[in-house]
Amino acid sequence: MKVLTYHNVDNPPPEAKLKSLYVKPEKFEKHIKYLNKFKLKTVLSDEIENRKNSIILTFDDGYRDFIKNAYPILKRYNAKAIVFVVAGLTDRFNLWDWEKINVKKPLMDWEELRFLVSEGFEIGSHTITHPFLTKIPEKVAKSEIEDSKKILEDKLGVEVKTFCYPYGDYNEKVKDMVINAGYKMAFTTQEGTFEESKDMFEIKRVTVFGHWILPQFLWKVML
Repeated sequence: MKVLTYHNVDNPPPEAKLKSLYVKPEKFEKHIKYLNKFKLKTVLSDEIENRKNSIILTFDDGYRDFIKNAYPILKRYNAKAIVFVVAGLTDRFNLWDWEKINVKKPLMDWEELRFLVSEGFEIGSHTITHPFLTKIPEKVAKSEIEDSKKILEDKLGVEVKTFCYPYGDYNEKVKDMVINAGYKMAFTTQEGTFEESKDMFEIKRVTVFGHWILPQFLWKVML
């Protein structure tokens, strides 16, 4: 089984750096259409026991373009996804990297996130402020991991089972913090299949880039 990760489903602004993280909506719809065509069922964290012909779609950071552009397409094809949210920055923007990538990307607010929950989407934690967890004091890292879960659960009224390491940055101490916080699984930026992952707290994914042509996408998904 593959876990695919997207960031932005939108047309990249001319001034944006890292344009490859933007997948245009029409291209994204082709991706979902082909998953349907090949009868690959999108599943959430509590549905992974039966992994045959399944795929997990994840969206990092909780950008507003998800609800504007990705949600209608996913809904049209009856597809599910996990959205990883930076719990302390809802209704703001990507404070962690906007200067580096030269664009401020709006993040979803609590009302939008509650709507997604009501529509059957899963919300996971992407910490409170999106830091490099191995480069901050352990006490702060522990708070980023534990308190983001509590904030999301309090605001959304659901159990938050999944965690995503910002920048894919973690070590054994950080991993133990995630386990002790009560998450059921955690996702990395390492490329590979679900089955190739070391354990449930180092799940490998495939990052989808906007410059891929359709055969590249299909090759990454099917092999």
